[in-house]
Amino acid sequence: MNKLYLAGAMIVDPENRLLVVRKRKSSYYMLPGGKIEKGELSSQALVRELKEELNLTVVLKELEYLGFHETEAVNESDTIVRGEIFRLELKENLNLIPQAEIEEAIWLTVTNYKEYKLAHLLEEFTVPIWLAGTFEY
Repeated sequence: MNKLYLAGAMIVDPENRLLVVRKRKSSYYMLPGGKIEKGELSSQALVRELKEELNLTVVLKELEYLGFHETEAVNESDTIVRGEIFRLELKENLNLIPQAEIEEAIWLTVTNYKEYKLAHLLEEFTVPIWLAGTFEY
């Protein structure tokens, strides 16, 4: 069994919408972020990936660590993903343009999120936190 180490962002806007992305050739929506490179902290990887994927500039102090979760990968067979998840609260609504390998970026709402095919890490860990509306752990 292979293991991928990822850093992901639970990005919420002032309307409490949750940003998710879909990579090219994937039918699953996932958190913005990506693989942690050797020698990189998860927070550093996330800052780098957000810039590459969405041209979103983030500073480390804006990120709130939520925790980690391990689950089955949706796009790689025989692979477990371990995601280090951070929360990022945007102060204004942004129109983020997908870049690099990202095909689509959409905002989920509490009324429409069930209409989308969500990656396990997003569905099992992040969505319950987002729906609970509390970040005190």
